[in-house]
Amino acid sequence: MPSQFDGFGIRFLYPENWEVVQRDEDEGDQGVTLDFPGAGFLSIERTQADRSDHLIEGIIDAIEAEYEQVERDETSMEILPTNTPVTDLRFYYLDLMIVSRLLVLDHLFDSQGDDVLVVQLQAESRDFDKNEPILSAILKQILDSAIETS
Repeated sequence: MPSQFDGFGIRFLYPENWEVVQRDEDEGDQGVTLDFPGAGFLSIERTQADRSDHLIEGIIDAIEAEYEQVERDETSMEILPTNTPVTDLRFYYLDLMIVSRLLVLDHLFDSQGDDVLVVQLQAESRDFDKNEPILSAILKQILDSAIETS
């Protein structure tokens, strides 16, 4: 039976074997991180639109500073609105290929788009491929609920 997340203006179902990670007090209550089997995670942060590019670049900079030879590809996802930028990073850690997907969902909370969701799915490539459809299902739920409330 799936579990449900409901917080900071979004709601979605996720697999029951995924675990919500406790947040430190300084991280605030506008985000959630879910760990899934295979040492991967899904992170969703609600932030101000004018800070989202800075947040995405900060994540990319941190990964590039930590790991050698980070490959960066701009891609897309069928379920996302047209022109939604999606960035995939690929790098090696302990001889494993890690994939980190970053994207920003905007215009979910109001027509001005003051707040956005920054989403990151990261896992070893086989676990990433296995969990990518779950990410798509979660994003679809978030997008559908935003349409229903607007």
